[in-house]
Amino acid sequence: PSQRREIERGLREGTVRAVVATNALELGVDIGELTACVMVGYPGSVASTWQQAGRAGRRAGASLAILITSSSPLDQYIVTHPRYFFGRPVEEALLDPDNPAILADHVACAAFELPFEAGEGFGRLADVDDLLDLLTEGGAVHRSNGRYTWVGEGYPAGAVGLRTSTPDAVVIQDVSTEPPQVIGQVDRPSAPMLVYPGAVYLHEGASYLVEELNWEAGIARVRAEEVEFYTRASATTEVRVVETVHRRAAGPWATGWGAVEVTTRVTGYRQIRRYTHEVLGWGEVDLPEQRMETVGVWLDLSEDLVDRLQEERVLRSVVDYGPNWPAQRDAARARDGYRCRYCGAPEREGRQHDVHHIVPFHAFGYIPGVNDLYRLANALDNLITLCPVCHRRAERARGARSALSGLAYLLRHLAPLQILCAPGDLGTAVEARAPETGLPRVTFYDRAPGGAGLSPRLFELFEPLLEAALDRVRTCPCADGCPGCVGPVGEQEAGTKERTRRLLEAMGG
Repeated sequence: PSQRREIERGLREGTVRAVVATNALELGVDIGELTACVMVGYPGSVASTWQQAGRAGRRAGASLAILITSSSPLDQYIVTHPRYFFGRPVEEALLDPDNPAILADHVACAAFELPFEAGEGFGRLADVDDLLDLLTEGGAVHRSNGRYTWVGEGYPAGAVGLRTSTPDAVVIQDVSTEPPQVIGQVDRPSAPMLVYPGAVYLHEGASYLVEELNWEAGIARVRAEEVEFYTRASATTEVRVVETVHRRAAGPWATGWGAVEVTTRVTGYRQIRRYTHEVLGWGEVDLPEQRMETVGVWLDLSEDLVDRLQEERVLRSVVDYGPNWPAQRDAARARDGYRCRYCGAPEREGRQHDVHHIVPFHAFGYIPGVNDLYRLANALDNLITLCPVCHRRAERARGARSALSGLAYLLRHLAPLQILCAPGDLGTAVEARAPETGLPRVTFYDRAPGGAGLSPRLFELFEPLLEAALDRVRTCPCADGCPGCVGPVGEQEAGTKERTRRLLEAMGG
């Protein structure tokens, strides 16, 4: 905060002529003499774009706003459809006010202003006695004669975060100074992906190596160090549907939304050289598994559509690996010492490693009941043990689920066209066989605990979103995939762009 105030003072006094900042300067800053605003990357919404552009020219005459788009599908859609941007109103803000994580803070703030009577309603809820009882147990509220009165210390609204729905944070501490100095913080759900041991953390243009993440104390200790690489975490994510609230069919596909449980575990990271993006090395991460209850929305392909797309080789059929597969799989894991052959990661409790065919199984031509070529395909010298992250990377190189992965990449990045959010506000999971249906499924979920209201709205808007996705694939000038459509070539199988286009056309996008 002190550094920000110093920068703002310099802008007002004219001693600072230009500042490079995140969207932290988007709201609540009035620097009257600013004359130009350069936005690197589409801010994610029409509202944010006008808000950022409005930082310039507040008191001066003419001003200039420049938008430099990135290679993401959303940026490329906006720059190729300028009438969409200039011709539409600002987006509607979405919030789930009944989300317990949000509601509890608001009830506390309301109790600070005026006492609650027992059984009194709040917002759309008939009564909030359960939440008030929790505040009473914590000592913030006192109940007497059927009335709840605030007795806590401090101003509760001051503890409500504007950037995250959870107040729990991990403090980032620079131990290269004496005494150690706090240089930032991240919310706890994001910490495993950002400040794991070995990660490179950037602050004001300087790089810091994370030496330790004390999960219980909520402290990440970093040390300033110049390095030639950045790091990117690898994680496994599983989504389980807990309850379906609404479901509707739309011809060859169906969609539903409801409560989901998301389980995420960071298993390792890559060191990637700056500018060339060459992978320099791998690291293992051992952090607790993260479970989050939130709201999700999913797309299911119909059985008829799946059959047709499998015949057309747009989707791959489910593979029968033959009767000896369970025994050969266990034998391969035992031979490899229950460790990943690529990164060396050991198996974790409750999750066995995967076993991968070096030569693709389908290349052997096994036909159940006709031949026994599964024996050759499942020979131990054709099998290697891989952790989930490395297996996903190997399958990606070969193209498993390529059309579904391309669809998920497109829809997640284009979602801000329809709802007020950033692509990072939504998580995705691709399943070749959903547990409930046995058919392909793409799931999107709110990354805010309890949900932020994004998924229920997305449930209603899949049709225009699919149309925008098909338009992006058709108009993108790349040969076979890029960050502006179905994802970088190195992360998808050859032919993914064409398969994704055919999948979208078959869905009636």
